Amino acid sequence: MQDVCPSTGKDQHIYLRILHDACKALGGEHKLALHLGVEVELIDRWLQGQGIPPDSVFLACLDIVQPGARKP
Repeated sequence: MQDVCPSTGKDQHIYLRILHDACKALGGEHKLALHLGVEVELIDRWLQGQGIPPDSVFLACLDIVQPGARKP
């Protein structure tokens, strides 16, 4: 699969790695931003290692890349 997510910070923090993987899974930053209900510029900043996404974004991305992982 081609990497459609231009992340430079994906190896800095687990939240960024999961965000990057969710970005790839959905087909890019714009689709991820739409799915999460946030601005694409915010996604881009996080992917470039400028800040860490909040827990709610991390968990939503985790649901994308590992469906059912958080269910008991």
